[in-house]
Amino acid sequence: MSTKNAPSLSWYQRFTYTVVNSTEYVFYCLGHKVGSHPKKTIAICWFFVFLSALGFLRFHQEKNPIKLWVPPNSQFVEDTDWLMQKFELGYRPQVVQIVADDVLQPGVFSKLLELEKKITNIKTSKNVSWSDVCFKIPKVDKGLIRMLEGNDISKKAQKDPSVTMNAALYCSFVEVMKNECFEKNILELWDYNEDRIKHLTKENIINTINTYDKTAILGRFKNYEELIGGIKRNTSGHIIAAKSLQVFWMVKVNFTEVDLDKTGNYAGTADWASQDALEWEAEFLNIIELFEFDSDIKKYYTASRSFGDITNATMFQDIDVLCIGIVIAGVYVLFVISKFNWLEVRLLLGAIGLMNVGMAFIVGCGICSLFGVSYGPVHTSLPFLLLGLGIDDMFVIMACWEDLSKEQKQLPVPEKMGLMLKHAGVSITITSFTDILAFIVGSSTILPSLESYCIYAAVAVLMTFFFAVTFFTACFVLDQKRVEQKRNGFLFCYKHDNYKPNECSQAQLSNKVFEYVYNNIILTTPGKILVIVVAVVCLGFSIESARKLEQRFDPTWFLPQSSYLLEYIQARKTYFPTSGFEAGIYMGAVNYSSELGNIKNMVDNLFNEDQIALGIVSWVEPFRQFVKINFGMDIYYEVLSEEYFNLYLSMFLFSSRNAIYQANFRFLQPLECGVPAPKIVMSSIDFHLNQFEGPEEYLPAMHRLQDIAKATNFTTGDQFATAWSKVFAPWITDELIEVEVMRNLQLALLCVMACTALLIADIQICFWIFICVLLTMVNVCGFMQRWGLTIDLVSCIGLELAIGLCVDYATHVGHTFLTIKEGSRKHRSLKTVGSIGSAVVYGGFSTLIGVFMLSQSEAYIFQSFFKIFLLVILFGLFHGVVLLPVILSLIGPKPYNIGDIVQQGDIEIT
Repeated sequence: MSTKNAPSLSWYQRFTYTVVNSTEYVFYCLGHKVGSHPKKTIAICWFFVFLSALGFLRFHQEKNPIKLWVPPNSQFVEDTDWLMQKFELGYRPQVVQIVADDVLQPGVFSKLLELEKKITNIKTSKNVSWSDVCFKIPKVDKGLIRMLEGNDISKKAQKDPSVTMNAALYCSFVEVMKNECFEKNILELWDYNEDRIKHLTKENIINTINTYDKTAILGRFKNYEELIGGIKRNTSGHIIAAKSLQVFWMVKVNFTEVDLDKTGNYAGTADWASQDALEWEAEFLNIIELFEFDSDIKKYYTASRSFGDITNATMFQDIDVLCIGIVIAGVYVLFVISKFNWLEVRLLLGAIGLMNVGMAFIVGCGICSLFGVSYGPVHTSLPFLLLGLGIDDMFVIMACWEDLSKEQKQLPVPEKMGLMLKHAGVSITITSFTDILAFIVGSSTILPSLESYCIYAAVAVLMTFFFAVTFFTACFVLDQKRVEQKRNGFLFCYKHDNYKPNECSQAQLSNKVFEYVYNNIILTTPGKILVIVVAVVCLGFSIESARKLEQRFDPTWFLPQSSYLLEYIQARKTYFPTSGFEAGIYMGAVNYSSELGNIKNMVDNLFNEDQIALGIVSWVEPFRQFVKINFGMDIYYEVLSEEYFNLYLSMFLFSSRNAIYQANFRFLQPLECGVPAPKIVMSSIDFHLNQFEGPEEYLPAMHRLQDIAKATNFTTGDQFATAWSKVFAPWITDELIEVEVMRNLQLALLCVMACTALLIADIQICFWIFICVLLTMVNVCGFMQRWGLTIDLVSCIGLELAIGLCVDYATHVGHTFLTIKEGSRKHRSLKTVGSIGSAVVYGGFSTLIGVFMLSQSEAYIFQSFFKIFLLVILFGLFHGVVLLPVILSLIGPKPYNIGDIVQQGDIEIT
């Protein structure tokens, strides 16, 4: 711990010198202890694993998509919680779409009736039927409507029977109406009557579709024209043919009773549903898959559970393939750490190195679970990241063992382990703690899944480091004793007497290859020029591409190209191009009698946005007309008292042609016929969104809708008003992700460089390391765009990892250059790559092997991670192992002027 020559150093160099030598001393003591008590160290490590595993008693895998992908403090989360409390009941659509040259044919309708029977007769293994899970609405009695309104239904100006009739008598008629399961099916026009449908003609179908009463009770739910796509009309505007037809079956969902911990999936993509509903939907999918239409008819279908099922299966169906990557990594490790003789084949030690990763993952998950951090779907990729890092740590320890002199290897085992870990510990510390720091910074994000991932990664990387310097080192002690006892590397019980390893197995061929390539190609004048030109060209190309990198995420990317759901989505876009997601503007318990003017203005503004909101269903104008016709008041200009408003609203909602608007209200108590309406706790204006191409269209549309709701300026009640749609969740994440990526990358880069500067006492080297990392990240972003990736949550996590990975290559090359004191800049650069180059490349390939099998998965998450990691490794190696030595050979700084500071020959971690 001497500070020889310290007075000639700057304060920064003295400080760093003290830090490095103190760290060396700590690791020397640790290595000595482990070398003295290897079995005790192993036992302590396993006991620690066991204790940490107890944290799994509090393990929780988050399955709620809102809590995974949406910022918890966003307005969307608050609005969603509010709506679920007020709505309580909702529905989940199950859809079948058929496509033909003309679907308005008798044969098509006969097959639809056959399908309808099969679906409504479904019974699950738990005896759950369609009537048990369907969303129910009042059943229309057309005879009752004609009796109440008279035969001339065209007289819309006459007073409504709910006003003119005796209240008790009128309500007695209303109360006899039964409920029916909510479907959107064109066969309802013929009341599902089998005899009538079998005798239909093309003319019957066309006439019925063009003449049915679109204003009948519950007409909002029974607009059959919305079910027809690819419509062909004659000169008078009447429908004469269509290419597509959709049928909807609506399954109920009680939001207050849903437990996503039970009904969600591991991918975090499930929607709200009960267990009975999910089982019925599974049977629905089986029926549709097996049902056969005529050969000229194509079917497309989806259930509300489809997206969650497919994305969950896609993410986990390739686990067996990914496990092959672990086997390949094991073979790679055995090849690198072993020598080709019977004694130094370190088969068991290689397996133990992989065991380190498993132990680190278990302990990391146990500790995070103990502190209540939820596990998420993207965490599945963490073992493959740890695999690369853990293998690198193993390479460092083995390289430092080989770096010991013959005299040092003759020392007692504890002394040898101390000297080995003295060098390895410092090197592992630099890279491990830069990675940990990058993840800690990443955990400051507002995106829940990314925050959780970074916390798990930081703890798991720390544990990988801890077990490398304790458990693996202890196992290495025992394995080295086996070698010294001349026991066979495969059959430990067999002992070789007077065995001498062959000369070939002792040669360091990789270092000699590197020295030859750099001395004769890269560090020549033409080679330097070529390397710099390639770096500049790649930078220019990457900057151009990075500027085109889009902030975009499409949930369909999670779907395999062959999935039935993706086929349905594409067919729907083709034949129903404006049929987007359902949405609405929702208002709370305002004083509706005095706020009607504000509500009218809001609705008018909504109608003006005809490129955003389509199919608007507003109760305001119909209510105005109802009051004007029946009571002679214009509520836009005359304010109703609260008593009269409630009375008129009750009559309005029980009138035959306005009962459709009951679905737009939630009351404090149940609504009853003949009684003034209770206090309104929520009302809505419903519509569906247009189809948008990307964030440049849908983000302004979302904000415009939210602005319309906020501009209502209610002055009474709870004053709540918002625009909401389920699709707003990924849109909000899309909007924030670009800012999050830039913020996290900048913070991670600054923190990592600060950590590097702490351990490398040279400003110039720190600057070149910073340049190498910056160039690598620019190249990665540029080639991401060329490879079809965008800025989204998945790529955000990948880029977060990239900072920690790519800084390692340049850091160790730069640090080694400073420790080499003799020779010119070119000579020092050559000696640097000769001593550390092979270890750097081995480390890079270990990380690549850890994630290579991700490329074989169909899951979008794994595919994205593989592409980003591959780019990071290739560009990181180029800038750290090729470009940096070239720069240092030209304008590199002087070596350290510090006695016997640690050298890192043959060491590399990624």
